[in-house]
Amino acid sequence: MRRRILRATVLAVACAVLLFALPLGLAALRLYQQDEEQEAQSLGEQVALSLPERITGGGDPVELPPAEPGTDIAVYGPDGRRVLGTGPDRGDAPVRDAEAGRAVTRQIGDSLVAAVPVGGSEQVRAVVRVASPASEPLRRAVLTWVAMLALAAVAVGVGALLAVRSSRRLARPLEQLAGVAREMEGGDLAARAEPSGLPEPDAVGRALARAAARIDELLRRERAFSADASHQLRTALTGVRLELEMSLAAGRDAGPDAGPDAAVRSALAQLERMEATLDDLLALARDVPEREPLDLTALFARAEEDWHGPLAAQGRRLDFRIDDGLPQALGSRRAARQILGVLLANAATHGRGTVTVHAKEMAGVVAVDVEDEGEGIPDTAGGGPDVFARRGGAERVRSSEGAGGHGIGLALARSLAEAEGGRLFVSRARPRPRFTWLLAASPDEEPGSSQLP
Repeated sequence: MRRRILRATVLAVACAVLLFALPLGLAALRLYQQDEEQEAQSLGEQVALSLPERITGGGDPVELPPAEPGTDIAVYGPDGRRVLGTGPDRGDAPVRDAEAGRAVTRQIGDSLVAAVPVGGSEQVRAVVRVASPASEPLRRAVLTWVAMLALAAVAVGVGALLAVRSSRRLARPLEQLAGVAREMEGGDLAARAEPSGLPEPDAVGRALARAAARIDELLRRERAFSADASHQLRTALTGVRLELEMSLAAGRDAGPDAGPDAAVRSALAQLERMEATLDDLLALARDVPEREPLDLTALFARAEEDWHGPLAAQGRRLDFRIDDGLPQALGSRRAARQILGVLLANAATHGRGTVTVHAKEMAGVVAVDVEDEGEGIPDTAGGGPDVFARRGGAERVRSSEGAGGHGIGLALARSLAEAEGGRLFVSRARPRPRFTWLLAASPDEEPGSSQLP
């Protein structure tokens, strides 16, 4: 690329030099020709002014002015004969034209001839003829052209040096961008181009960085979906298989509630919940974050339908509360369904007593608290970021085993909440552990308060 920039720059400089040099060279030649003609006429006028009233050929005391080598000066009488100086014995065409009373300049062969009349236009007493080499203007023009060629060579050289410097400055950021693109192609999405100070390459670098960040986020969500979906599939399918095997082993004599029919119905219900979870996860992994009005009443009703039975089977209550005058929440229905399902599954699996879900207003946003009456999060988790760690940490992080839950884990629940513009954190570790989920509020409901703290 640097070679192409260098060749283009040198070619542009050379074309510019030619475009200026050719007309300038021709103008210089014409200028020297005019200058030579004016010098010949000026010399002829000087001789004409120095001539006496009467001009004779023999013993005339008139002295002609000195001339440059190769220049002839002659004076011709009214009869056209040469009376003084050097030149043709009889006047040629320029001399005859000058006898009409006007100065004439003409090229005759290899000479530039200027003829100047002496006297008025009514009576010409003599004609002064000055002849100089016609090659003199061309010689002077050639010297000028040589000087111009030397200057052109210097200009092209300077242009080449500037082109080398500019090509390096322009090509370096582009080569760096190409290298970053190759690194990204190889899987390194963290590769970034250093700012070069040039607006265009820097704009391309920023766009490439934004694209890489977006691709990295999509890949992260896809990987999270694959990991959690595979975990859910294994857990759900293992539960279904065990339930069916136990039912088959017990036989049909155990009654309609414990026989194969009930087991099949329970397995189908679990498979339907698993299918809905996988559909939601796949959509959330591929779609852009949604910012639409969220119906908390419908969300809580769906959660109560899913979790009332499993909690009642443990002898536990499920209580939902929504404060009056609550701002309109914004978010994704899919994400909200999964996040609330994770929190309820976590409470059902690791908590005790009544599970309370309370929607309230907090500092201009909507807060959903999910708490139970258990002992709380162990000290090893500390109520900090480890609670939401995908690997390691307390067993309380595992939220999908048991109680019929098919959640996706606290770790991905937090990432879903943040991807939709919300927050998920532990507001009370123990006792009676509480998880708080913050959602943005519609600016139409709470002006200026739709941004989360």
